Amino acid sequence: MKKHSFFLFVAMLLTTVPAMAQEPEAALAQVIYNFTHINDTLQPDKPHKEEMVLYIGQQASLYGTYSAERMSQQMRKQMDDPAFDGNLVITNAGHTTRESYYAEPAEQVFKQVNKLAGQQYIIDETYPAIDWQLTDTTKTIGGYTAQQATGTFKGREYTVWFTTEVPFQAGPWKLLGLPGLVLEAVDSRDQVRFEYAGFETLAADKAKVLLPEDAFETSSKAYGKLVEAFEKNPQAVMNTKAGAGGSSSGGGGMGDGLDISRIKSINVKKDTAQTSDVTNNPLELEP
Repeated sequence: MKKHSFFLFVAMLLTTVPAMAQEPEAALAQVIYNFTHINDTLQPDKPHKEEMVLYIGQQASLYGTYSAERMSQQMRKQMDDPAFDGNLVITNAGHTTRESYYAEPAEQVFKQVNKLAGQQYIIDETYPAIDWQLTDTTKTIGGYTAQQATGTFKGREYTVWFTTEVPFQAGPWKLLGLPGLVLEAVDSRDQVRFEYAGFETLAADKAKVLLPEDAFETSSKAYGKLVEAFEKNPQAVMNTKAGAGGSSSGGGGMGDGLDISRIKSINVKKDTAQTSDVTNNPLELEP
């Protein structure tokens, strides 16, 4: 493809409609999950492991990686130390999930949010419909009594544990539709796990549940082509986005509210856990 044609192709992909402004909703609570996914069946000893967070509001929820917040916490802790000398040492999870998921159960709204080259993109998805079968089996998770349920979604059979001891009906990723809060979920092959790691009610100004205002609404197909274009020529996508007035930031990021002038150097150490770069076992086995 000729250079000017490539730039035109990228520009066409970027001519998506900016998302409508949205009233921010305060997150009332957050749930932390330890997520494990054997993405490469040939290397089951190198699964994708990541700490994830579910923010829950009155009408909506938002699920995504907790890595940026953990890194911010590391920075704050070191900078609050009177002995801080300007040199930060941060442990990075290494492999993080790009996607986050926004859900409005009452309106059956479900959206995927992706970030690429400093710009965020919103993709409409069908609200997950899972025919959950509740059982009478219970167990205690994190001090809460949890009830068992089973259901099939996108080619995987899940066993989940949910509690009605908190006033929320939500779950991680796309595991929605139960009459309580999902604390744990595992598929029948033990290749995907969401394990409860903590629940906390939040002050009204701690976090928001909303879609990014500077995001562009696009389709899964168009976004896939944009990812391909970025992988072929990252600079072309960056230049074209800048020319189109694209934002350089998709919202709050690592280190928000910190005095960066105090930082002399940042030494990032990657977590020793290795994740296979090959994915032959996606989360969704069926379309």
